[in-house]
Amino acid sequence: MISRMKKITLLLAAMAAVTSVFAASAERPMKVLMIGNSFSICNLKQMPHVAKSMGLKLDLASLYIGGCSLERHWNNVLASTNAAFKPYRFDRTTDGVKVVVKGTANIPDALVLDKWDVVTIQQASHFSWRPETFHPFGDSLVAKIRELAPQAKIVVQETWSYPPWDKRLKKFGFDQSEMYARLHRAYAAFAAKYGFEVIPVGTAAEFVPNRDALFTKPDFHFNRNGEYLQGLAFTARIFGVDVRKCQYRPSWMKSARADEMKAAVMKAVEPLEKDGGI
Repeated sequence: MISRMKKITLLLAAMAAVTSVFAASAERPMKVLMIGNSFSICNLKQMPHVAKSMGLKLDLASLYIGGCSLERHWNNVLASTNAAFKPYRFDRTTDGVKVVVKGTANIPDALVLDKWDVVTIQQASHFSWRPETFHPFGDSLVAKIRELAPQAKIVVQETWSYPPWDKRLKKFGFDQSEMYARLHRAYAAFAAKYGFEVIPVGTAAEFVPNRDALFTKPDFHFNRNGEYLQGLAFTARIFGVDVRKCQYRPSWMKSARADEMKAAVMKAVEPLEKDGGI
């Protein structure tokens, strides 16, 4: 029979072991894999700087094909039964240092490459406002991620609406504000189906004073200012931190403008924050 003193000793040892595990995990970078297109790869530009400046360890990887929709992502999964099929550009940055630049990969291989903590997905911007385009391909992609990376938390990046001068808005039959309203509902509905968290990049953009300055005519992609906003939004949501405390701002950006970006992000993020970060 184990003595009371020995029981206490064993309990303390067990507690010490648990504490050391948590300490080790705190030192390990947050491993994030983005499955997307030009609306996700641009997050490699500023998020590593934002996270590092806040003392956060980040391992950020990107699977990129320009304009890639959920349907195309899923078709690429099906085609990856051919091991030579590697249609994605693969980039990876760890703690602010690029470790893989312009490699190639397919989705299944990337999912099992590491023990990802977070995998982000999104719809192509031109379909983002159409909720029916998220199914069934988004559902199939979710199932594949759960199969190959069951430890990962799947998170939805809400993309942004086009600037008012984009010709496709006229083709769509509505303006920039209506595109945002529709894509916001579509992403929210898709995320709600699975209980997924959302990174509200598109919403943060709506809260930025002089939103059009996030773009350079005639482009619908974020310019370097928008990329800073995106990096703040990802950092705030994934790590559960208040980026108004972030000391980093790009050299070209005035302090007042950086503060506007941080405030816009937290205005978008705070209603979603219930129990810390993702």
